Amino acid sequence: MLPMEMYYILRNKKIVIYDIDNTIIDVRERYNRSLEEAGLDPNTNIRSIPPRQRNRFWRVFLSSKYIDLDKPDLEEIERLNSMYDMGYGIVLITGRPNYMRRDTEKQLSKFGVKYHALIMRPDNNREPDKIYKLKVIKEMVNLGLEIIEYHEDDPATIDRVKKEFPWIEVCRHNLMRKKMIFHDED
Repeated sequence: MLPMEMYYILRNKKIVIYDIDNTIIDVRERYNRSLEEAGLDPNTNIRSIPPRQRNRFWRVFLSSKYIDLDKPDLEEIERLNSMYDMGYGIVLITGRPNYMRRDTEKQLSKFGVKYHALIMRPDNNREPDKIYKLKVIKEMVNLGLEIIEYHEDDPATIDRVKKEFPWIEVCRHNLMRKKMIFHDED
């Protein structure tokens, strides 16, 4: 998951991990447009719809079709970039599939995001973020990397990270301001 060349760059740094969607990038417009294309109302709870429509939604959302609708959270990107400039290792872990890598890298560059490593979900991985991202963090910890902060929007992933790695400061983000769009409050 973490390329070895990134390990050598990060091994002597204190590491800060960021999720991308709804943490440093506001994806509400892409989310709503993807719901519309799947024939759903933007207020629909994604977990309550039939599998075929839900799959259609995810196929559209997890493509680059509407990626240009995303907006940067400039304040959070400025904070992230400041940490990069101070010498922290910045790792982005996203649930976006690897086939979106080129467009994701282009988007991060356009928004001026500085980072050392971008870890994307393998293309055929269907694990929930709370399992997938925890595996990535465990791998980093097992390599001896010093993770000091984790920034995430998903409450279930946050809970798992807090429980498994109590020494990591976990920062919850929610660009919807109190309204979760992807995740149940479990």
